[in-house]
Amino acid sequence: MAATTNTTTALSSFPKEPPLPPIGQSHFHRLNSLAASTIKSTQQQIFPALPQLSLAPEEQQQQQQQQQLQLSEHQQTSIIIEDVGLTGKLVNVEAQRVMSVLQEAQRKIAIIGLLPDEVDRRVSTVFGAETVALIGEYKILESKYKSLMESKAAEHEIKETARQLRMSTRALCRHFLQNSNLISKLRFLKSTKSSLLQTFESLLQEVKGLVYERLKMSVEEEKAKQDQLSVIIAKEQKTSNDVRLLKEELEKAKKERNFESMFISWLVDELRDIKQQAEDTTKRLESRSKQKEDQEMLQAKDKETSIKQDIERCKEDLKEMIAKNREEEAALRKKKFKVESEVENWIHKYDQDMEEKQGELEDITAIYNEEKAQLDELQERYNDLQKEYEKIMDERKKQQENRIAEEKRLKHMHQCATLIQAIFRGWKLRREIQKKKAGGKGASKKTTPKGETPKKKKK
Repeated sequence: MAATTNTTTALSSFPKEPPLPPIGQSHFHRLNSLAASTIKSTQQQIFPALPQLSLAPEEQQQQQQQQQLQLSEHQQTSIIIEDVGLTGKLVNVEAQRVMSVLQEAQRKIAIIGLLPDEVDRRVSTVFGAETVALIGEYKILESKYKSLMESKAAEHEIKETARQLRMSTRALCRHFLQNSNLISKLRFLKSTKSSLLQTFESLLQEVKGLVYERLKMSVEEEKAKQDQLSVIIAKEQKTSNDVRLLKEELEKAKKERNFESMFISWLVDELRDIKQQAEDTTKRLESRSKQKEDQEMLQAKDKETSIKQDIERCKEDLKEMIAKNREEEAALRKKKFKVESEVENWIHKYDQDMEEKQGELEDITAIYNEEKAQLDELQERYNDLQKEYEKIMDERKKQQENRIAEEKRLKHMHQCATLIQAIFRGWKLRREIQKKKAGGKGASKKTTPKGETPKKKKK
């Protein structure tokens, strides 16, 4: 992380050195922008295709070994990388300056990679106080930045530490580049270069080679190379898709095969368990059946003994019963003969009685028929008399009703006459009473004129 930060810082600020031609402020900014755009475009065009162009494991291992050998030889022979040949072959000044920028960045990365792991007595002996102070400050800030990133501290604190680390890295690289004799002393100190820094150095070397090739070739060559690269990328993508599909089919076939093998093993285990259970069940049933058979044999023997005893006892009882039944049979035979004789006598007597009863029944039937004829005749006469009786009773009923109606009429007339007489008597009595009252009051009243009749009171 610190090496990456130092490299970014180195790209943003380059000190002046005697081997390089003087660059103005405007040229300096244009050089930075050109280098950044060149590196960015090269990474976008070349690096995305690199993961697809996969090498075999043996080739990758050989390539890594070659890179390590090149790095070790490079560190032993020279610390500062000078690719004067690459820069000299370029005709364009801007291209030469771009390559110079990349070389400068590579020098600074090499310096950062050769720094000692810790500032001890040996470092103080080899370098002066100013150099030791710069290295110590750089190591302290690097450790602080790593701890802040691991602990995920506040963003403003991380930014401030990163700014201080960039300034320290810039000052340290400027100090070593201005004093070239100090760089030769770094290889005598023990330092551990991180794998990230080694990877970054190799990538920067590849970028520098790619940038050089791109700056060296013409527009037509670049276009042809881009077309060729696009064709290769398309073929590689198609091949990758085919490989991916084949891998998916292979994985699917493996899963099906694994499932089938698991299912077969499960069936085998299940069959083994079933066989074991069947054997256990068979043994258990055999033992149970044997025990049951022994018990039943003992029970059968006991039962056989008791049955034999019962048979002997039954035989004796049978003999006694046979003798007894024979005696009873003889007595019953005698009784049967006697009963049969009595039955024959009773049958003969029944036949005689039935003949007599039949004669009596015929006589009674004749008498019954004669009496029935008489009854029918009497019934006819009774019906005629009944009709006459009903007629007479109807006439009597009508006469009775007429008599009752006449009596009711006479009774009603009698009641009406009695009522009329009572009303008349009452009226007559009231009239006499009124006359008496009128005679008593006549003396006190004035006499009426002659020839006039007195006025009657209205009731």
